[in-house]
Order: sequence, then C-alpha cells, then structure tokens
Amino acid sequence: MIYLVLTRKTPYKPKSRSGRPRVMDIRSDRQIQRMASSQKMSVREITGASRLQISNNTVHRRIIESGYMIHAKMARRLPLSKLQISKRLQWARNHMSYGDKWMAILFSDERKWNLDGPDGNIKYWHDLRKEPGSFFSRQNGGRSVIVSVSTVKWVWPF
Repeated sequence: MIYLVLTRKTPYKPKSRSGRPRVMDIRSDRQIQRMASSQKMSVREITGASRLQISNNTVHRRIIESGYMIHAKMARRLPLSKLQISKRLQWARNHMSYGDKWMAILFSDERKWNLDGPDGNIKYWHDLRKEPGSFFSRQNGGRSVIVSVSTVKWVWPF
C-alpha cells in the first residue's frame, strides 16, 4: 500500500468530504474559540460579533470541537485560602471521635429565598487551560429570608 502511494505519478489528495461544505475556515474557528475563552462572551454575542452568516449552533459546535472549552457554572465565592482549608480540616479531625455526643446535637434544615433576584446561576465558557472564574453574589449583602425547619432528637441522660 505504501509502495503504491510513493510510486504514483499524481500527488496524493484525501477524498473530499461528502455533504454540505463548511462555511467557516480554520482561522474563523480559532477566532471564535479565542472570543469565548478570553472575553467571556455568550454564543449569541459571538455570533453577532462574527462577520459570517452562521447560526448559534455552529458557534456552539466550534467551541466544543476545540476540546479545551466547557460550559461551566461559575463559582459563587472566592476559593478558600490554604489557611482556611487547613483550619477546616483540623476541625473535622478534632470532631471525628465525638461518638455518642453527636446524638445530642440538633440538626436543622434551612431554605433561603433571595428577595432581590436569583444568584449563583452564572455560566460561562471555561477554558480548561486557565484558572476557573468566580464572583461575589452581592457587594453590600443582599436581602433574603431564611426559613428553618428543625428536627429535634431528645437524648435523656438516664
């Protein structure tokens, strides 16, 4: 097989793709991927900013085809520092041997409603080669209502 390819008089060309030809070239694909990665633009914004007549689905497919972009939910808080992580881990280790003392602790269920709109549902195109993004939900502390439902388990010292 290799001998036939090397000795052929006409240069080797791959077969043309069947179906509709692509509207975009490789350069346009990279431009779309760059816009999604660096400018935190949505698919609609990228479609509007490109000079080509392409659909939102085409832009979405090109971003996914890159292999290093995912549509991820943005973290609501800044990541924990090394000191905070070590303190939480130390607390957990100290309380592992609590045993029956956990039976005297009251656990409650809470539900929080924000009065000034939803928070925490921000999605963006995350470039896996970069650090994940995060945001603060409110700068000056928003207004919310918390309803608590407690499950009481009585432990009598008999």
